Amino acid sequence: MITASELIPEFEKLFRQKLQLNNCRLKKKKQENNYEITTPAKDIFLMYWCDFPEIKLIYQPVGIRTKQTILYERAIRDHIIFCVSSLQDKLALL
Repeated sequence: MITASELIPEFEKLFRQKLQLNNCRLKKKKQENNYEITTPAKDIFLMYWCDFPEIKLIYQPVGIRTKQTILYERAIRDHIIFCVSSLQDKLALL
């Protein structure tokens, strides 16, 4: 049986690849299961989880929230959903 701790590195790798499509950067924080996502518009989002794959995404207000911020947030959320679904599909095949 595959555990969440084995899935997390796969999720992180796939998620990084998806974020690169939007020119976003993913930085792992020192605290376990905490990441910082920076967009080209300098927006910052924090992503974390207690029980993987229940992932939380929070916008960090560093300026004025614009339409571009909303587009990036939607894209990041879509990437999270895609990556989790992809891993769950992979598990279903095993």
